[in-house]
Amino acid sequence: MKGSATKTMPLISAIVFPLVAYLAPATVSAQTEHRRPGGRPVVGTNTSPSRKPSIRERQLIMDAMAREVGRPRSTDEKRIALVQIADDFQQIQMVNNKMMEAAMKAATLDYGDIGSSTAEIKKRASRLKSNLELPSVEPDAKSKQEYKPLVDAAGMKAALLSLDKSIMSFVESPIFKNPNVIDMDQTSKAIRDLDIIIEFSRLISKDAERLGKSSSKRP
Repeated sequence: MKGSATKTMPLISAIVFPLVAYLAPATVSAQTEHRRPGGRPVVGTNTSPSRKPSIRERQLIMDAMAREVGRPRSTDEKRIALVQIADDFQQIQMVNNKMMEAAMKAATLDYGDIGSSTAEIKKRASRLKSNLELPSVEPDAKSKQEYKPLVDAAGMKAALLSLDKSIMSFVESPIFKNPNVIDMDQTSKAIRDLDIIIEFSRLISKDAERLGKSSSKRP
């Protein structure tokens, strides 16, 4: 078990420090929260320019990622990955918040909007996992969620709520808030949450397209 904790050290650094460096002015606790009217905050955004990481900090961040896969990244790859990590972490929340606000208030769902929004979430979550070089983890009994094909608006809203829960669990994970504490269980949970986000957003987008076509044929 001790060996596993040691091996996870670069992984924790790869997850935490890019987000701390890009999404907070100095520390995570100093961040401000953007709120849409009547909605939840977007974690990790700030109205003032964030302190950019030094060249040395960038090198340590991306070297930690590279060690996980055993392939050094070029300078350009490191720069692009850091920018994408920060952008995707923020945009997943913003796209989800906008979609949830519209869907939960709507008497008639806009399946086209849901389909495009979940496709965007899936794309960004997949790129986030790739840029963070996250390993695969086995789903546990508590986190495993079964997805059933959706047949109506009520089922779609329930699926969106489930996706929203996984997104909020991921972005609010303690591993992003306390880089000094290494918690294997929390790290594994964050990875599982991201896997659920990728899979559920893919399936919801597919069902939204099908339901949208079905509803357009009705008189």
